[in-house]
Amino acid sequence: MYYRNPLGSITYDPLGFVALKWSDAPVTSAELQSLYAHTLQALRYHETCKLLTDQTDRQALSEEMQTWIVEQSIPQAIADCAYSHCAIVECSREDHRQAARAVGSRLTGPLEFRYFEQESDARQWLQST
Repeated sequence: MYYRNPLGSITYDPLGFVALKWSDAPVTSAELQSLYAHTLQALRYHETCKLLTDQTDRQALSEEMQTWIVEQSIPQAIADCAYSHCAIVECSREDHRQAARAVGSRLTGPLEFRYFEQESDARQWLQST
């Protein structure tokens, strides 16, 4: 394990990507920013541009948190380590899924991302990129 806080854990998969597994803990801005900062560090350290984010258990994000991800976190990851591929394993709860998709709908630029119901499909897609 690379890093863990109440929101989730970060690991490296030897198939060539960083994996972020979310918990069902209530999301706070400080913990969210810490988790994303460490995700960026893991991408850099492992010299990969690919991320699998398992949001199966993640709570919905506030509009403010979504904006921070779109305007700060993702652009920084693209600039710092050529972040290019994100496989998202979605939550089964519709309201949580919509919050995640709201982030994706606001993105522009070179990041290619896809949504999946099963982690195995997400992993397979990342391996093929």
